[in-house]
Amino acid sequence: MSAIPAYRRRARIVRFGNLAINLIIGAVALFPILWGVSSSFKPANQILEYPPRFIPTEPVLEHYVRIFQESAGYYLLNSLIVSAGAVGLALLLGAAGAYALTRFRFWGRSAVLVLMIAIMSIPIDSLLVPTYSMMSMVGLIDTRASLVLLYAAYQLPIVLWMLCGYFESLPVEIENAARIDGYGPLAVLFKIVLPLSKPGLVAAGLFVLVFAWNDFVVALVMTSSEAVRTFPVATYFYLGFYGREWGPLLAASVLAIAPILGIFIFLQRYFLSGLTGGSVKG
Repeated sequence: MSAIPAYRRRARIVRFGNLAINLIIGAVALFPILWGVSSSFKPANQILEYPPRFIPTEPVLEHYVRIFQESAGYYLLNSLIVSAGAVGLALLLGAAGAYALTRFRFWGRSAVLVLMIAIMSIPIDSLLVPTYSMMSMVGLIDTRASLVLLYAAYQLPIVLWMLCGYFESLPVEIENAARIDGYGPLAVLFKIVLPLSKPGLVAAGLFVLVFAWNDFVVALVMTSSEAVRTFPVATYFYLGFYGREWGPLLAASVLAIAPILGIFIFLQRYFLSGLTGGSVKG
């Protein structure tokens, strides 16, 4: 048997080295999450014990039972309603705006594109006071509608920016053929462009979803009653005034991470192609 050429040995060593580095980085990144998941199933007296044990000897569900007894399911439902509404509204407005910016030439178009990038650089915290005053004047304080509108508005520039890039990569000839068949601008958008833009819509929608699902500051400022409290705000109360309630806090954290993680795993193919789809002109 002939010896393995030197360049193949070097290539194998490089691949092995890259794999080892990626495994180490992945282990370091995942360890705190896995430790939190494991600790959420430990009895309260084992969470802070020393020496610590990674796998609980007697897994329990008492922390999850407690937070659901304290309306965790209702807070999750609030977060789901608000996040879904924000994603739907942001994608609807973003798709219409991006289609107009990419397919129609009008005065001020370049200024709008520059303005989108400028708006994305504004810290959201700096807008809370004027936003609260505006929502108070129209009677939307302490409502789910206020959160839906604000989350969609905050994320609309990045949705426009991403969809503009993706729409630019679509062949215009397909739209021209649809217009010859009698389709109007809205019909072309909803029946031709959007079905071809699923990866771009998924990628943009996931950005909005992550922001809306994880937001704490805006939800804390704009809501005050338990009826509209979202899950991140509810999780904050497990910090306690005199000490940390680590069991319920870890259980709530796992429930906050699990849906987003599951959605990303399920839609990762669309997400990656959506991020890179606008980089090459079709």
